[in-house]
Amino acid sequence: MLESTNNIPLITLTTDWGQHDYYLGMLKGSLLSSMPQLKVVDISHDVASFNIHNAAFVVKNSFSFFPKGSIHLIMVNSEASVTSRILICKWQEHYFVTPDNGTIGLLISDTPEEVHEVPFAPEGSFASLSAYVKAVQNILASNLGEKITDYDKRIAFKATIDESVITGSIIYIDSYQNAITNISRSIFERVRQNRDYNIFVQSNHNKISKLSTSYNQVDAGELLALFNSANLLEIAIRNGYAAELLSLRVGGSVRINFI
Repeated sequence: MLESTNNIPLITLTTDWGQHDYYLGMLKGSLLSSMPQLKVVDISHDVASFNIHNAAFVVKNSFSFFPKGSIHLIMVNSEASVTSRILICKWQEHYFVTPDNGTIGLLISDTPEEVHEVPFAPEGSFASLSAYVKAVQNILASNLGEKITDYDKRIAFKATIDESVITGSIIYIDSYQNAITNISRSIFERVRQNRDYNIFVQSNHNKISKLSTSYNQVDAGELLALFNSANLLEIAIRNGYAAELLSLRVGGSVRINFI
């Protein structure tokens, strides 16, 4: 049984559609026409076009703040699935509905509790729409069908470590142009062992020798690093735009040398 607020099924939406086209109207209208009792919440519609890594990052770091039993629709690169099917994945008492394009593997760090499929005919410019609506109906009816295991199991890139070096990469650039990496606080502390360190951001010219706990711990315009609310190392410039000013990009290297 769903545990969303007041027993109203809660649906979240994450897409790469932006806010200005009619696609959101089609999706929300289809959901509410079929199931008027639904409560629909937008997470983000500004995911970079076709970027499933970006989508997985956004949902991974937001879904747990919603009530258990929530249904999270992820519609990014949704027409590109070579298998022409939408997947229903149950994990940590939440449901995730995604294309079979690798999003699940990027979103979930371990094995999902169960995965099911909703096939659709790859015809028209928005062929997967009915499959998403059908997936929600199946979840609400507790009629998910047989489990499957032959879905795209893409794996997210992880930071590499050795005795005195962590080598990671930028995995997300937020709307403030802060660069978020795949270096977690737990990995940092495990390798650090109370040693001093230097953080090099994409080149040896951008060096940080001290972690901050907030953005205002450095002067305006100064480069800083901190662990953010997702416990990932973030590179920023106080009152500035780090990615733009330093030409940072997703995939760029961040290296920590321990002394």
